[in-house]
Amino acid sequence: MPKFNRSVLLYNGNAGQSTVDSVLRLAVPHIAQASHSLEIIQTASPEEFERACQIAAMDADILFIAGGDGTVHSAVRALAEIADPAPIAILPSGTANDFARTLDIPLNLDLAAPALINGDIKKIDTGKINGGSFLNFAGIGVITDASSNIDPTLKERYGKISYFMSALQSMRQATPFSVDLKIDGISYAEEGVLVLVMNGKSIGTHNFPMATIDPADGLLDLFVIQTSSLAAIREWFSLAQPEVVTEELEHITHYQGQSISIKTKEKLDVDTDGEIYLKTPLDIEIQPGSLKMLIPKQPEDFI
Repeated sequence: MPKFNRSVLLYNGNAGQSTVDSVLRLAVPHIAQASHSLEIIQTASPEEFERACQIAAMDADILFIAGGDGTVHSAVRALAEIADPAPIAILPSGTANDFARTLDIPLNLDLAAPALINGDIKKIDTGKINGGSFLNFAGIGVITDASSNIDPTLKERYGKISYFMSALQSMRQATPFSVDLKIDGISYAEEGVLVLVMNGKSIGTHNFPMATIDPADGLLDLFVIQTSSLAAIREWFSLAQPEVVTEELEHITHYQGQSISIKTKEKLDVDTDGEIYLKTPLDIEIQPGSLKMLIPKQPEDFI
């Protein structure tokens, strides 16, 4: 017996023919077999995609979102405006697929589709930011430079390696800036080259398996990377080691909170889930369990 009554698969038609072909060839047969009814929607613009998500979320059992982090971000923004929308399932078909990595969704579509179909619905936190929403992270400083500096040709040719190339170039050119933070009502003054507010565990394919970062714990994790020195870069990558104690780091400061205010002397660009359209100052709040997501079956202690 099919698991879903009505499934909707949405994807960006501008993603590239090879990506579209992969989604249709590898994922659709699994979803169709698990559904009484399956509607496939191709959109041609972010605005059309968000509107299609909102309409589909009204009466579908599940929305399968095929794309990368930008496409998932658009879906989250759209569904944040709806009361009790349908759950979503990520079919990773972008370059980084960061939140799919956080949820342990296989990056091979032929494996991702059955893993999701046989998975469970979980409530996942989202972040509210200046009236909008994000799912994975919000950041200022080096991360916006790295996103802006990625060469589309290199991204197409080298995939995730292009993120590391751009990040290293941006770190070498980074200039520290002052930032005033207020976290759950307590003020802090910091200086750094990068400020990251994280809900997920992966950025630019770099995973941070820290116990403190949990997309369903009702908390956001904030990191301030103080310099672009080699020592700071080493500490940043050391966060991928579960035994690292953030309180012992010399070049990175770590906070947790539900409500975060970020102010800078000059207006700085903000990267939310890889999309740059906001500027500081920022008012950020966690939205506990605001999004229902279909994820692969996990051990009992996973989110």
